[in-house]
Amino acid sequence: MIREVSWRVIAAGLFPLVLAAACHDASTSLPPFPWTLTIYGGNNQVAFDTVSHLGSPLAVRVIRDSRGIAGVRVQWSIVGAGELTSFPTGSPLADNATSTGPDGVTAVFFRPRSLGASTVAAAVEGATPTPVQFHAVMDPILVPPQVLIEAGPEFDCTGGNDPTTYWTATTRDTALSAAVGQRVGLFYAPYLLPVCMAQFKSTAVPPGGTPFDSGIIYAGDTFVFKPDVAGTWTFVDVINGGAGKLTVVP
Repeated sequence: MIREVSWRVIAAGLFPLVLAAACHDASTSLPPFPWTLTIYGGNNQVAFDTVSHLGSPLAVRVIRDSRGIAGVRVQWSIVGAGELTSFPTGSPLADNATSTGPDGVTAVFFRPRSLGASTVAAAVEGATPTPVQFHAVMDPILVPPQVLIEAGPEFDCTGGNDPTTYWTATTRDTALSAAVGQRVGLFYAPYLLPVCMAQFKSTAVPPGGTPFDSGIIYAGDTFVFKPDVAGTWTFVDVINGGAGKLTVVP
């Protein structure tokens, strides 16, 4: 009987301790730490051409309690026409995403592909605020192309890639010509529907020339490049089928 009473006393004494410990664990369990996403560098840049990326990378930092958090996935997206590549290598991005380093920072290069304003958004699931936005501008007044080639389908962008309904011409005359090093703009017809797209890509360049690819641009957008050698440059709108030939003189 003594042993039985002793056991009951001990058990009764232990139960409040176990319960208290359980209550303590429940009360001190921490909710997920909030992440803060901030712009770390590269915002509000001015672009001077669509051939190369901006001078500084677009960088964000993910922090928690003022400390950088490594291994966080950052999803990037573009509003407008442009291309994102990894920093510092310049290689293509996988799924337009990067991961933060030990300091919580990750960055990308951005190459705008049209005149005017471009916006790049970076988002992190669960972070505040999200997304954050970078702004860049290629000002057509400050850096207009010296030769502007207007191009586009005659009526709409549903012609089934029929090159016979496609036109290219300069604003001055129908001869497509430029000098080495001049800024040449390919201006996609502004009267088309907003859903209409073009992609101007060189099909042949003179020896030593740098091929170009505008990426996807929309009605009213201008892709700018600089022919770097003399000779005949040919290009095509790979979406709509129209082709052009540019003669570049020394």
